[in-house]
Amino acid sequence: MLLSAAVVPESGSAAKETWVKENPSATSFRLKDLTAVITVKIKNNDKNVQYFKIGHVYQGSLQENSTIKWIIQWTDPAAIKMVKSRTPELGGDYGWKIKPGETKTVSFGLQATGEMGEIPSYIVNVESDDSNYWPILNEPGLMSSWFIPNEIEVLNPSLDLKYWKGTFGFTLINIDDERVSGIVRAPIAPVNSRVIYSSPQAFSDDNLFVSTQVAAWDVTMDPETSQRFIYTYEWPAKITGGMPQQAAAVTTHREPSTGPQVHHQGFQVRKTGAPYGPLVIGALVTAAAVAYTRLMR
Repeated sequence: MLLSAAVVPESGSAAKETWVKENPSATSFRLKDLTAVITVKIKNNDKNVQYFKIGHVYQGSLQENSTIKWIIQWTDPAAIKMVKSRTPELGGDYGWKIKPGETKTVSFGLQATGEMGEIPSYIVNVESDDSNYWPILNEPGLMSSWFIPNEIEVLNPSLDLKYWKGTFGFTLINIDDERVSGIVRAPIAPVNSRVIYSSPQAFSDDNLFVSTQVAAWDVTMDPETSQRFIYTYEWPAKITGGMPQQAAAVTTHREPSTGPQVHHQGFQVRKTGAPYGPLVIGALVTAAAVAYTRLMR
């Protein structure tokens, strides 16, 4: 396992977590088909026009040099291509214009691609997974990464994020030839947000990181079986602990009928006026723009 330096939490005291990039050969569970459906409501407080766009890359609190790359499946309303692209190799950047004083609501669907979309990366307590301890060890299970939904306000103070909702999905596969059990946490979790839906029903891990309600599941899987997990966060929210006992089902795919399907980067995507596009915003952000998230103030 590869370790990096611990972070500093909001309190300013030394954190007890460290980043871990999982060694695939040491993990019985594999993650695949990681998806995200994001809805945001943003106001332009400036007297001039502003733009915001989808970002192809998520780093959040993942280990240094570890990112999840995304392909756009659809946008609503249709996105337009931006003048500058951070990741042209993934199709270029697409986003939206927002007029002075205007409040705009947009939604888009994303599909993870590449190694980080398949292999779990997570955090563990520094003292919980040290092989120097003997004869018994704590088992932390698969952990989580986090980000700040309103990072767009740091990138552009003229833009005010009013609302953010993200529905994430992933498939877990037991590749072992034995039955395997353990705790599996949401691979991506927003800070200062609340879980409004999960399937199967999740419990809340509120001790993982300050102001972060992490959806978690106690999972037991038979050999070579798989299970799909869906969970939805809403921002802003004051975290008070606990999870909703019951929640209405959420729509995890809102693909508008706005054109034929096209093939891009190995995934089926839907054309939405503009081809597809990616967006630097509260949920999925370019690593270079938001490296500060590793120092949670």
